Amino acid sequence: MRLATESLEDKEVWVRPIQFRISKGMLGFPEDLEFELLVNGEELPFMWIRSKRNYELGFVVIEPSEILRDYEIEVADDDAETLGIEKAGDALILNIVTIREGGDIESATVNLVAPIILNRNTLLGKQVIVSNHMRFSTKHSILKDSVNG
Repeated sequence: MRLATESLEDKEVWVRPIQFRISKGMLGFPEDLEFELLVNGEELPFMWIRSKRNYELGFVVIEPSEILRDYEIEVADDDAETLGIEKAGDALILNIVTIREGGDIESATVNLVAPIILNRNTLLGKQVIVSNHMRFSTKHSILKDSVNG
């Protein structure tokens, strides 16, 4: 997987299917509210989200259905209301992937505790701590229970 945030703008292989707003920013990055999803077909199921204010701030993300069979989260009513999510189909869930130094996929982990939830209709998102966080890890091995594994 290529990790080159500064060169993404020049690459024709990157598709930007959506731009979205994260209310209150990402955990640890409250100033960055506007993001874009970046997709490269060669890197799927991995995608990027990148700050529109600071192109050097980017995260590798994955939809949990790509790696887990039974990732069912509980979201606080306040969070669902803030995002305007009325049914499960309204939500796009993205989990942040951590790739260790050296880019070795075998050591990659995914944060299942604090996903980014986007309303597919309004493109408003929020990074939340899921209510049933005790069931999950912030460092879940990508390969551990992989749907494809």
